[in-house]
Amino acid sequence: LLDADAVALEAARANVPSAKRWWLSDSWHGMPDDVSFDWILSNPPVHFGLKSDFSLLRALLAEGPRRLRPGGALFLVAQTYVPAGLIPA
Repeated sequence: LLDADAVALEAARANVPSAKRWWLSDSWHGMPDDVSFDWILSNPPVHFGLKSDFSLLRALLAEGPRRLRPGGALFLVAQTYVPAGLIPA
């Protein structure tokens, strides 16, 4: 489990009691390079204040596939205006 918000991370830990590790972090910072996942599920923030900011989405798309175990999957939730399919990984 990874989240930049401590309250959200505690809620995730309560909802996924089988999680063995968790990180309070924004994106991949502070997570060891050898950590991999069966699933990556994300509703990444895409704004900073009122301005659109896709930097965390770009980081997720760039690093996420490398962090997946064989057969793993990355799932995104985003508003329809977010051009996730057009952002180069």
